[in-house]
Amino acid sequence: MALPAIPALVLGLLACREPAKTEAEPALPQNVIFVLVDTLRADHTTLHDYPRPTTPFLEQLATESVVFEHARSQAGCTYPSVNSMLTSRYPFDFYRRGPGTMGIPEEYPSIAEILKDHGYSTAAVSASPIVRNTPNEHNPSAGFGRGFDVFDESCLWKPAECVNKRAEEIIQTIEEPFFLYLHYMDPHDSYQPPTSHRRFSGPYDGFDFIAAGNPNPIGEMLYDDGPVIDFDDADIQHLVDLYDDEIFYFDDMLGEFVGFLRGIDVLDDSMFILTADHGEEFLEHGQVKHCRGVWNTLTHVPMLIRAPGVAPRLRIDTAVQALDLVPTILDYLGFDGSRADLKGRSLLPLLSGTTADGRYAFSDQVKYRSVDDGRFHYILDGLEDTISLYDIRIDELEQIDLYSDDHPEVESLGFELDAWLDVTGQLAYFDAALAAAKAQQDQLKALGYIE
Repeated sequence: MALPAIPALVLGLLACREPAKTEAEPALPQNVIFVLVDTLRADHTTLHDYPRPTTPFLEQLATESVVFEHARSQAGCTYPSVNSMLTSRYPFDFYRRGPGTMGIPEEYPSIAEILKDHGYSTAAVSASPIVRNTPNEHNPSAGFGRGFDVFDESCLWKPAECVNKRAEEIIQTIEEPFFLYLHYMDPHDSYQPPTSHRRFSGPYDGFDFIAAGNPNPIGEMLYDDGPVIDFDDADIQHLVDLYDDEIFYFDDMLGEFVGFLRGIDVLDDSMFILTADHGEEFLEHGQVKHCRGVWNTLTHVPMLIRAPGVAPRLRIDTAVQALDLVPTILDYLGFDGSRADLKGRSLLPLLSGTTADGRYAFSDQVKYRSVDDGRFHYILDGLEDTISLYDIRIDELEQIDLYSDDHPEVESLGFELDAWLDVTGQLAYFDAALAAAKAQQDQLKALGYIE
């Protein structure tokens, strides 16, 4: 099968390398491996200066990759964050369809469908109860399998070792070029790292549910009039410790998987992408878990790209969006994505080291809408009609609200958010847009996915 054409920018990057030591022509990239880590917040990785060494392998991989310092997911919940990421469309396109379906609508082509149309083999391994090809109790409508030749769900709720095993088996049977989507559930709750990877959690003599890494009883108390629990900072810290252990475990398993790719000579012929769908709250804003906000804890996600011809060790210090990944993949491979009506912007110019101004990242979850310019994060609470403003360069946990009518960023970011609300069809009927987002949250609650 003919390899895909490579755009001039990438060919130029390849040309800047030292000549090969042999006469063989260098292999052009063809495969795309997309790793999605469920519930991994950026600031709990050493990739983003977390003081605990949770991700030593990611640090190593970063030396071969481009790292995006300010990547933001478009929602603080798996649905619709993954929908948005795989189609390059904003969450409201999925909310507006109303409750009853969480999959990707047929009118929005996913990256799997687009690449399949270009002759790619397509496969997925998903441990997620939401990202499904067949119905289950948490997603009775399924709807994520369209465009995949293989959609493996045998690792449902199972740890990364299972996802690795299935992915390795598929790679050895699938025809190249291929698109492979892997959805890992570590470190999603309950936080239950294997004993071999309990590096940060020590002895704990407290609530049984916290010892089991289960934040749900606290969520029930906060959101659902559940029994009052007299927990303290030490209890929350133990949940954080277990969460960090899960990250450490995933990082180790990722290292094993990438080692497998190197061993079979696939890695260097592939565009390798890693990111997360959302983060996790540990009461930084009075919440636990996810799906209820857009703060950094929930929408600032790690993102790195390793690909032939792309300069390693590059750190991109501008706001980018998870939905920029699909246009980036297509741009890198030289495919035209204009017919898919993608809403993101290709990151390929940034991968070449070009600086860029005027990039904004938007998020949308229940009553919150936000815009981020890479320095300031402007959050609108649509129900309370209040605004918060945070300097995320110096206040990553967003504890100091800088909002005032005369703050110089308020007018400019407010203008950008209004323009985005207008373009996405929310501004004229904002109350209806809020109601649609709330209806989707209620669906997740009714299905037992959130409290």
